[in-house]
Amino acid sequence: MNLREWSAAAVDPDGQDPPTPDEWVAVEGPESPARFTGERTVAYRTHFADPGGERAELRLGGLYAHARVWLNGEFLGEHDAYFTPFTAVVDPADENELVVVCRASDDRFGGVFETDRLPPRDRVPGIRWDATVEPVPEIALTDLTVRPAEGDETGINAIVTVDAGTELSGRIRLTLHPADGEATSAMTSVGVAAEAGGRVTVQGRLSVRDPDRWWPRGFGSQRRYTVRAALGDHERTATTGFRTVEYGSEGLVVNGTRVPVRGRVVLPTTDPEDAVEAIEHAAETNATLVRWYGHVPPESAYDAADEAGVLLVQDLPMSPGALDAERARSLARRLSGAYGHHASLGLFGVHDDAYEFETATDQGSWRVLRAVGGREHAATATAAAGALPGSIPTLAAPGLDAGVEDGTEGWVVDGYTGAAGDLDPGTHTRYAVAGTDAAAATNAERTVAALRRSGIPFLTVFAPPNAASVDATLATGFEPVTVFLDDPTGPEPAVVVSNDTADPIAGEVEWEAGERSGTVAVDLGPAARATVGTVDPPAEADSVDLVLSVGERTVETSYPR
Repeated sequence: MNLREWSAAAVDPDGQDPPTPDEWVAVEGPESPARFTGERTVAYRTHFADPGGERAELRLGGLYAHARVWLNGEFLGEHDAYFTPFTAVVDPADENELVVVCRASDDRFGGVFETDRLPPRDRVPGIRWDATVEPVPEIALTDLTVRPAEGDETGINAIVTVDAGTELSGRIRLTLHPADGEATSAMTSVGVAAEAGGRVTVQGRLSVRDPDRWWPRGFGSQRRYTVRAALGDHERTATTGFRTVEYGSEGLVVNGTRVPVRGRVVLPTTDPEDAVEAIEHAAETNATLVRWYGHVPPESAYDAADEAGVLLVQDLPMSPGALDAERARSLARRLSGAYGHHASLGLFGVHDDAYEFETATDQGSWRVLRAVGGREHAATATAAAGALPGSIPTLAAPGLDAGVEDGTEGWVVDGYTGAAGDLDPGTHTRYAVAGTDAAAATNAERTVAALRRSGIPFLTVFAPPNAASVDATLATGFEPVTVFLDDPTGPEPAVVVSNDTADPIAGEVEWEAGERSGTVAVDLGPAARATVGTVDPPAEADSVDLVLSVGERTVETSYPR
C-alpha cells in the first residue's frame, strides 16, 4: 500500500514527542513541498487502514536527512541516512496515524542538498522516494543483502534478516537463478532460530561455477543473477552481477578490459523517477557512465543502470565545513552495504571538501571545476575511503587531477589538493561544465572535441538536464567511434581515429579541403586511438571536411580553417 495522502507543518527541531502543530496543511506529496521552502524541520502526517496481514511492514525511502517516526503515538525510531530505508514491522490498529519529522542535515553530510547547487525549493526536508505499508506474516524476512565473491570458490554471499513475531526454529531456503531466466542454478539452506519478538541475521553462500560477466554497454551483455530467500510463504529477492573494476594509469578497467569513459554528471531533483530517466538519457547520448553529484539516487536508478550497462560513480554525500571522521566511516559502510551488490557501481567518490563551479572563463557558459581542502578534511575523506570495499576503486575527487597542472584547454584545467596522497586520485580525468544559454551547444562541441582529441580515458560532462541542444552535441561528441584533426589549422594536420568500442574497426577516412581531397585507410584495434594519416589542405581552403566510414557507421566532422 502506497501512502499518498499527507499533511505537513513546520515544527520545532528539538521536539522529543509527536508534534502537535496548530495546523496541518495538505501537501501533494512529502518529497519536498514548496510551501515549506526555507524550513529546516518539517513534520508529515498520514493515516492508513490495517493492510490486513498478521503484521505490517512500514518502509520509508529517502528520509532526508534526520528523521523521527511515530505510529499511533508510539515512537518507532530515528533514521539518519536517507539512502537506506527506514523499516519497522508493526502491529497496526484498524485505523492508524503515522507521523514523520524530517530535519535538514546539520553534520555536513547532506551533500549537494546543503549547497546552493540546488534551489531552496528542492532542499526541503522530506520523504523523498516512497512510503509504503505492506502485510507480512508473523515471521517476516525484512532484508536480503547479497554480494558476489570471487577467489578459490566463486559464489554469492547472502545475508538475511528475520523479524520473529513468534518463536522461530527453522531453515531459510536460498536459491539462485539467472536474472533473465527461471532455471535454478544453485540452492542451499541455512538454519535460523529466534525468540518471539527477536530480530536475527543469518548468512549463507551459493556457489557459482564460471559465472557470466556483467559488462558495460558496448562491451558485452549485462548478465546478472537473482537470489531468492524464502521462509515459509514469505520471500525476498536481490539481484547482483559478477564484474571486476580497476582504475589507474590506463583509466578504467572492467573485467580486465580497458573501458574508455564518456560520462555525464547528474544532480538530484524532487522526482525520484528523474534519476531513472537520467540513465536512459545517458545511454541515448552515447554516455557510458553517470556520476551522482554529491547525492545518492533511489535504488531504481541503479536497477536501470544494471539493465542498461551504464557505469556509475557514487559520491559519498558531503558538504562544506567541518566533517566528523567517524560519521564518514559509518555512512561509507552503510552506502556500500546498500548499493554494493549492483554490478553498475564502478567507483566511489569521496573528497576532502565540497567543490563548486566558482571560476567563470572566457568561454561564457563553461567554467572551471575547482576543489579546495585541508588536512582535517583530508583525514575525513581518508577515513571514509578506508570503510569502503577494496574491490571498488575510490577516487579522492572524481573527475579532478591530484595536483595543479597546466593544460592545453584552459577552460577545463583544474587543480586539486587534499586527500589525494592517501587515496587513488583521478589522475587522468577532466570535467567539462555546460551552460544553458544559446552558445552552450557550440561551447560544448568545442570542449568535448578538445577533450576527445587529448586522449584522456575518463571524460565527464556536467550538463544541465533536458537541454536539447547540449544533448544533441553530446550525442555527437560522445560517438564511440570518431575522427578528428590533431591541429585543425596547421599546414598538414594529422588525422586521428578514436575507437572506444570493444571490437576492431576497419574502413577509411575521406577528406576534402577546397579543391583537394584524399582517402586514408583505417585499421584499429578495440579501445584504441591512432594517427592514421595526414591531410594537405591548400592555403585558400575555408575548411577541412572528414567522413569516416566503418562498416555501417558513418561519422562526419568539419573544421574551419
